[in-house]
Amino acid sequence: MIRYLVLSASLAMAGSAVAAPSFNCAKASTPVEKSLCGNSRLGDQDAAIAKQYKAVRDELDAQGAKALVADQKYFLGVRDRAYAEPYVQSTPFEALTDTMRYRLEFLKAINPKPADGFVGKWRNIEGEIEVTQNSRGEFLVAANSARPYNGNWVCDLSGRGIVSGDTLTVIYQDGPPWTLTLKRRGAVLETLETPPVGVKNEGFGPPFCGMNGSLAGSWFAVR
Repeated sequence: MIRYLVLSASLAMAGSAVAAPSFNCAKASTPVEKSLCGNSRLGDQDAAIAKQYKAVRDELDAQGAKALVADQKYFLGVRDRAYAEPYVQSTPFEALTDTMRYRLEFLKAINPKPADGFVGKWRNIEGEIEVTQNSRGEFLVAANSARPYNGNWVCDLSGRGIVSGDTLTVIYQDGPPWTLTLKRRGAVLETLETPPVGVKNEGFGPPFCGMNGSLAGSWFAVR
């Protein structure tokens, strides 16, 4: 019985052991930082993310590294929001550990040295673009994204890509013919949205997205 109680106490203490996150806990100031320092599981997740982030960033070219820095900064904001506003029937701990688990999986999936061209899967913190090429040589694009964590907006666009020089363009078919242009810049895929001629971009987003949504940005090749 005594051995059982000792074991139970040890297991209970394990989840609250002093963690070893990626930063100096003596300088922890925000609620999230204090949580990372106060729980070994969260601290270990943070350290693993920081290690993988650095490893991928160091392998990327200059354009890719710059894009990853921006994506990581975006993630930190999402992480903090998840902790502050956990889902119903969830807890700050659960929201935080889930968000960090998904981030680590994403970082591990990045291919820092992708082959030339457009074909493949490309991801960032908001979503995924998949480009395939059929037997006729046509490029098919399927792109989707969403506001991370709260899903305030969603984007969904698919269609045939038109090749012009070093760009691939998809024209929206179910409304005003906005275009999504894909262009390789080193290791990343850059996307740009353009309204049709004569249509002013009011800043609310293209018709294939919800209010304020966008597919524009930098995307990383994933394995």
